[in-house]
Amino acid sequence: MNGRDASGCLTPTSLDIVARAAPGQAPPELAEHLARCGRCQDRMLSRLRPAGSASRQRRGPPPIWRLLAVGLGLVLLGLLALLLAAHR
Repeated sequence: MNGRDASGCLTPTSLDIVARAAPGQAPPELAEHLARCGRCQDRMLSRLRPAGSASRQRRGPPPIWRLLAVGLGLVLLGLLALLLAAHR
């Protein structure tokens, strides 16, 4: 069983076979390819993820208030460090 497409990666049918196989029971040639092919691993994992899951959605930049709060906190920590260093 070859189970590969023209680019050398597993076909959708081959990925189905591996996904439905019990652990350790997938055809060895398919499992071996999947173990060393990052593209096929990504395709397999994307098939197992629910559609629209949070891990696939890109998040926008953090809100400006959070950036300002972190910046203010860093400034206050810096001032505290300077104050402590001046008293020694």
